[in-house]
Amino acid sequence: MLEITRYIEELKDRLHLKSDYALAHKLGIAQPEANHLRRGLKVPREELCIKMAKLLGKNPVELMLVAQKDRAPAEAKEYWELARTAVDVMLHVPSHPRYLPRKVEAIGKELRQMEAQCLLYENGAAETEPVRLMETVERTVDALMEYWNLWKQGEPLYPNYLLANKEAVHRGVTIRRLLVISAEQAVSNAIMADAIQVMDDQRQSGIQIFYAFREELIKSVTYQRLVQAFKRHGSAAEINAAVFDNEIMVMARAYERVPLGLTGGRVITRISQQEITWKPQVIEELSPAPLFDMTRYVREYAGPKVFKADLARFRRESREGARPDAPGMGGSEGGARPPGQGPVLAGSGRVGATMPGAGG
Repeated sequence: MLEITRYIEELKDRLHLKSDYALAHKLGIAQPEANHLRRGLKVPREELCIKMAKLLGKNPVELMLVAQKDRAPAEAKEYWELARTAVDVMLHVPSHPRYLPRKVEAIGKELRQMEAQCLLYENGAAETEPVRLMETVERTVDALMEYWNLWKQGEPLYPNYLLANKEAVHRGVTIRRLLVISAEQAVSNAIMADAIQVMDDQRQSGIQIFYAFREELIKSVTYQRLVQAFKRHGSAAEINAAVFDNEIMVMARAYERVPLGLTGGRVITRISQQEITWKPQVIEELSPAPLFDMTRYVREYAGPKVFKADLARFRRESREGARPDAPGMGGSEGGARPPGQGPVLAGSGRVGATMPGAGG
């Protein structure tokens, strides 16, 4: 039985049409056609669907989709049912409260982007969507963070995203996160105190936290290639990215400075544009997983005492490397940014307007 016949019966009941003749007269069609429609032997044309919808006080799209489903071959019917369900949701969304149509609009935008295997989020959604990703991960997370001060207490990723990380660890997920510290940041005791606090918070949450000094890490061809690959794919100047279960990744595309008060006051940095992609070739190219095997430059955080000793070594070698008669530390080898440069402001392009480095 065709589903469209349900609308035929509803039309007859509402308008008190007792015969096929009366139905035909009301729809402006021949009596045999009305008989075939009622018995489910024929699917109405689009113009007839529109006329029936108006008589029933329904949206014509609803009846046209039902007719398309009835007309489709068996293997295609389920897809027309999905389309009908989606449209049905859209057609019955109330205009108030305003949250509801805005929510449906956002879902529609996501659905349109999915064909390209890429979702783009901006402003507040750029910070909340990674939490949802962390809630769905099952096995592993590998993350690279050059702009790591977002994890400081009182900054955008603290505490919601940190708590989502902690809950994932409780589910048995292995999370590895690498913080990259520049030489400019390393000379500041205050900034390094922030770094220690961030790494302690991560470690106490069950995350395997690693660190590397950028001017050492950039000597690695692997890291140089990774930086260039992120640049090609539109990453923000300072990389913030994570790969979940080796099948989907999130990457910051831009940052912005936002005052918390209406008339000034404290200013925070947040991710203003975030991309999520599940393109296999992109994930393979941008995965930070190989960095965790680079034991020469990448070290697992083992507490403040060990870190401070390694920091003292790096500071000493940096000072020696800065002497005119000493070899350089690697600088911006491989086309990387100068150390300490902050993230590029949203809308400012890839060069020019920047903000202070992490912890600034």
